[in-house]
Amino acid sequence: MRTFNWAAALLAGAAFIMPATVASVAQAEDLVVGMPTSPPNIVHMPVLLAQDLGLYKKHGITVKTVALDGGIKVYRAMLAGNVDVAMSPGAVSIIGVAKGSPARIIYVNTPKFEASMVARGNVPTMADLKGKRIGIQQPGGFADINSRAVLRAAKIDPKDVNFVSIATEDVPALVADQIDTGILHVEQEMFAKSKAPGIHAIARMWELQPKTLYLTATVTDKTIKDKPKQLKAYIEANIEATRMLYTDKAKVMPILVKHTGYPAKVVEEAYDFMVKNCIWDANTGLGHERVDFTANLMTKVGNIPAGKTPKYDDVVNASFAKDALKDVGEWKGPVCPTAAF
Repeated sequence: MRTFNWAAALLAGAAFIMPATVASVAQAEDLVVGMPTSPPNIVHMPVLLAQDLGLYKKHGITVKTVALDGGIKVYRAMLAGNVDVAMSPGAVSIIGVAKGSPARIIYVNTPKFEASMVARGNVPTMADLKGKRIGIQQPGGFADINSRAVLRAAKIDPKDVNFVSIATEDVPALVADQIDTGILHVEQEMFAKSKAPGIHAIARMWELQPKTLYLTATVTDKTIKDKPKQLKAYIEANIEATRMLYTDKAKVMPILVKHTGYPAKVVEEAYDFMVKNCIWDANTGLGHERVDFTANLMTKVGNIPAGKTPKYDDVVNASFAKDALKDVGEWKGPVCPTAAF
């Protein structure tokens, strides 16, 4: 059964360099943060909330965000020194360490794997996927990887479905009945439902893969050495922004609508659903379990050579997050309480 070779993707882009105009930004700001999508999804919003609400300024830093096409490109840009902080997938950051990359995870505000397989009404459950049209952007891409994970959970051979290549946006193809399923973020799901009411989720990735580490803040060892105060301030501002998602809906909603571009009704429905499912971690997200599980999983599927699985302390530098938490205090609820470490 084919799995996505994250390691090959990283190595293939080892020489990736961003345009000079972006590189020059890194010299003008305290921190430049690479974001994996444009426009951003709601799940990625703490960074932009901290920016728009003045939380970075409050903590004494200036932050510039740069949107790139996917988490691997963001990670490469971080290694190249063109962004300071990579908001990149946990698997990518862990494989990078296993391959010798001088970079560490310093903070996680989105540990849960926020994505779902969404289907038309002719697919009541994931057990009904046999013979159906599975929408993907390209082999080995985000939708392909996660669609195959759903098929494994349903015990359906990929040979028994029809993979259909579509444009980068799944929603129009799903609504137009060109495909039967798509891998969507929550607001995309809600938007699709508003266009075709029979559309529904048949699998939540955070339930199928409850221990997988999703989105991390990863930095190079050089940035750790050169910008320790800025990194601590970055984490403090992000923790405050994440907590605001759980406590101040009126303040965050206009920002979510502005950045995502979706109708307010769709954004509100998606936001309420994500809060209910405690998608964000209001402390540091640096628990051992997800890091260790993801490292072992990447070894099991061949992205990390046997015997080279990195340990937690190889992957994570928790010092800045621990110091930040001392300043802002540990979050204990009442909404979505999480363990600090």
